[in-house]
Amino acid sequence: FVDGVIAILVGNLIGCSLLALTASMGPEIGMPQLSFTRHSFGLRGAYLPALLNWVSASGWYAVNSIVGSLAIARLTTLPFWVSLLVLTIAQMVLGIYGYNLIHRFEAISAVLLAIIFLLMSVIGLPQAHFGLTSKLPLPDHLGLFVLTTTAVASYVFSWSPYASDYARYLPKDTSKWRVFGAVFAGSFIGCVWLQVLGAAVATIGLNLAPIDLVVKVMGSLWVPALIAVILGTIAANALNIYTGALSLLTLDVPIKRWISVIAVGILGGLLALYGSSGLSGKYENFLLLISYWIGPWLAIVFVDFFLHPGQAMRPDGLSTSFKRAIEWPGMLAFLVGLAVSIPFMNSSLYTGPIANLLHGADIAYYVGMLVAGVLY
Repeated sequence: FVDGVIAILVGNLIGCSLLALTASMGPEIGMPQLSFTRHSFGLRGAYLPALLNWVSASGWYAVNSIVGSLAIARLTTLPFWVSLLVLTIAQMVLGIYGYNLIHRFEAISAVLLAIIFLLMSVIGLPQAHFGLTSKLPLPDHLGLFVLTTTAVASYVFSWSPYASDYARYLPKDTSKWRVFGAVFAGSFIGCVWLQVLGAAVATIGLNLAPIDLVVKVMGSLWVPALIAVILGTIAANALNIYTGALSLLTLDVPIKRWISVIAVGILGGLLALYGSSGLSGKYENFLLLISYWIGPWLAIVFVDFFLHPGQAMRPDGLSTSFKRAIEWPGMLAFLVGLAVSIPFMNSSLYTGPIANLLHGADIAYYVGMLVAGVLY
């Protein structure tokens, strides 16, 4: 348990820093994150990360919707499909109205969720076995420690392709450090708190489905706990459906933004309905596997923005490089970084040979990031 907490702290220091750096770009570039990728990849070259992000946003929307719909069904005794329909409509409304409403909803839900999770912590933590230790050989133990650290970090920085979507309307002269500090602090506090709570609950040893686990641990206060699950689902999926729609527009699909929101909502809802029969685990495994593209992409975007100051321009003055179909330096660095990271990957669907040699340790994100950044 103690090693788990250390892995959570280290992983979030890495992941929250990367997310906050990406968010700090928002005021200066004044555009969605994937749209700015055209600067590094070209007008057509940006289709690849935009497509990967659209698939990822739609997929995680579906996975989250399954959990949220199960919570609604448990609370209301409604059929799953009705619960899913209600949840989908609520999430679509947030996505359609967009930026301002999402900010307002997230601000309110953050306070409500903090109160409910404080209650869950008071009830859940006393049931944990904090003295739980590993009986694995040291090399396997270290491999799992690194794997856990990477999993924690990748959860947070996997939101990086979304980051400037929610900071782009701040005044252009907004301090990057202020944006960095707010995003780092908010994500670090939330992630460390709930992940440590999750690790503590895991030590209880209840092998139950997520909703059943929440109900069991919370006892007589299971109702507010399920409300937290539903609120948390909507809070996450508001970002998935809005950014998924913006990613679809980056693919130059000739539709309005609100229509692209509905498209993501319908696709994600159908995936959730289909995946509710036991396929959600396979969805998650696939989505975790394709998330490795984010490391090389992040490195290239960081190099372009932070090492080439002045090249980033707002929509009222796009640079000429946006007019090129493919920016080959960015595209090649991305593909090479991704290819080099493959042997270091450790996921449920694929484990690379070097990850096996490292006793399960996964450093693929860092390898891909380093190679792509240096090459670019």
